[in-house]
Amino acid sequence: MEILIPVWNILKVALGLGFVIFLHELGHFLLAKWNGVKVEKFSIGFGPTLVGFRRGETEYVLAAIPLGGFVKMLGESPDEESNKSTDPRAYPNKSVGARMAIISAGVIMNVLLGLACFVYAYGQGMDEVPAMIGVVKPDSPAYEAGLRPGDEIVAIDGRRDVSFGSMMLKVSLSGAGQKVNFEIARPGQKDTIPITIEPKRHESEDVPRIGVAQETSLTLAKPPVGKPTGIAPPPKPADFGLMSGDTLVAVGLEGTEPEQVSNAEALKATLATHRSVPLIHVFDRQLKATAEKKAKRDEIKVVTPPNHVLDFGFRLTSEPISSIQANSLASNAGFQVGDLIVKVDGNADFDPMRLPELCFDHANQPMTFVVERSGTDGSKKEVSIEVTPDRSPYGLEYFPSAPLDIPGLGLAYPIRPKISAIDEGSPADKAGLHVGDVLGKIALNPVDQSKDAKLEPITFREKSLEWPFAMSLLQNVPVRDVELTINGSSKPVRLQPRLHPDWYNPWRGLQFRTTIRTLPPQGIQASLHRGFDDTVDNILRIYAMLRSLAQKRVSPKLLGGPIMIASVAYNQADTGLTELVHFLGILSINLAVLNFLPIPPLDGGQMVFLIGEKVRGRPLPDSAMIVGSWIGIFMLLCLMVYVMYQDIVRFVFS
Repeated sequence: MEILIPVWNILKVALGLGFVIFLHELGHFLLAKWNGVKVEKFSIGFGPTLVGFRRGETEYVLAAIPLGGFVKMLGESPDEESNKSTDPRAYPNKSVGARMAIISAGVIMNVLLGLACFVYAYGQGMDEVPAMIGVVKPDSPAYEAGLRPGDEIVAIDGRRDVSFGSMMLKVSLSGAGQKVNFEIARPGQKDTIPITIEPKRHESEDVPRIGVAQETSLTLAKPPVGKPTGIAPPPKPADFGLMSGDTLVAVGLEGTEPEQVSNAEALKATLATHRSVPLIHVFDRQLKATAEKKAKRDEIKVVTPPNHVLDFGFRLTSEPISSIQANSLASNAGFQVGDLIVKVDGNADFDPMRLPELCFDHANQPMTFVVERSGTDGSKKEVSIEVTPDRSPYGLEYFPSAPLDIPGLGLAYPIRPKISAIDEGSPADKAGLHVGDVLGKIALNPVDQSKDAKLEPITFREKSLEWPFAMSLLQNVPVRDVELTINGSSKPVRLQPRLHPDWYNPWRGLQFRTTIRTLPPQGIQASLHRGFDDTVDNILRIYAMLRSLAQKRVSPKLLGGPIMIASVAYNQADTGLTELVHFLGILSINLAVLNFLPIPPLDGGQMVFLIGEKVRGRPLPDSAMIVGSWIGIFMLLCLMVYVMYQDIVRFVFS
């Protein structure tokens, strides 16, 4: 029976998309009949007829090219001879108001269908990703505004009922210079916190972003739920008999009673605290009922060993502070962007990559930092700053093109790819590297070439932000060895990373699902309220997308055509009927708005002609309407070719 599931999903998608098109054309058809216009043809699709029949004066057709539909009315086209007919049932012979009603009916039907789809989806209950922050990228707008992991966004620009997806959409469609107002709920604080952030588009990104990722849950992801790390990986969760869907409920030291964990941030703190010793993980497994057995819950206990960090035995150089979180400990203590940390608790020989760990271990204890600060006249002076770090957990998972974050303080600095120290007997020492050498490029050679063959070398520059990401990648990909280019040389040096004897990665090889919140079925009043809000939001978002495209805030590469629509619809159908209906609601709203753009031969273009006729007091010249229609058709064909090209590129290379 499983082989029929894809067939059924395809059928659902075809029926759903066909219904969206059908309802649009039905609006035109009904209003045309209502106003006494002769309808010659009602077609779903374009091109050769697949199935058709005639009833009364109208031919009903299902055509071969499923890219829309049309209602052919008597005398509708300006170049038709029948357009000049005195037949009272001809479309041009109806009043401007009647023709406006006929033209706008399809759009209105699509808006109503979108509303109905949203109301149905909320009435059934939906799953959504809550707007809970799991990661904040250093140097990002969110970081500098003071957003932190564990925060939940409860309102955006006054609008509540926010999901992570709706938040990201709001951000990505923000206009140039536009600031977005967030209302934040933070654990341990009674009142919500207002934060204003201006999204920014990085040159490597397709849309503006604020630099956040969603929170993970404590439920194991689909296999493989663990990935070997480096040359001495922790065991895969599968080695312990764990399964996708198992939920972590408690963690503790061997010989003690494991303590309950409630969320990802609590787990990160526990893993960081006990990173150097084995830990007991307690999982809850819910077994579904079968014909032979009743549903039950099992408790699974596993012990995960500590996970040593992989490195090469050299230390790199820190750059001046590039970013400080608003209202952070660093900000309140007097750190400034541009400060260079030169001493930590009197020690000038500290490893800048291990400062997050050092601050975590000294949480709630005063620490003294000496920074080198440049004056306005170019002079430099040393400033001593005392600060007490908090217990914000850290990890070795870093963003590309991002500085190193020190969560316990709320500041970040780049790591300069220049060697400042080398451990005796380390791989770097044996390979002949020296203090002062500058790294140019690193290439990871995976153990499994077929699985990880797409790894591209990472290039470093004088003030590169890529070393933390390279270290993160090294911890997550099983490598045989690496190749480093030094001091601009084209000949790489080959090194095999080592297990650092006293540096531990808090991560134990477990991968968790994104947090999902189930919205229970809503009553009719609540469903209508939410559905109406979603309808308005989706209409405004399309205009925001067009504005962002015009301002070059959003890359046109994000545009999708029939292949993308069918692919997304299939994925939603595979998830469930409610999700498919919700997507069809979004699609119906998109069809309504885009079809009402002032471009002939779209409905919006026809409306422009009618407005011109109303203002002029008589029909526009046939030549103007014909030329306008052909220009519009040419523009639409160009757009169709472009989005089809993007679809094919996305399908082939993704």
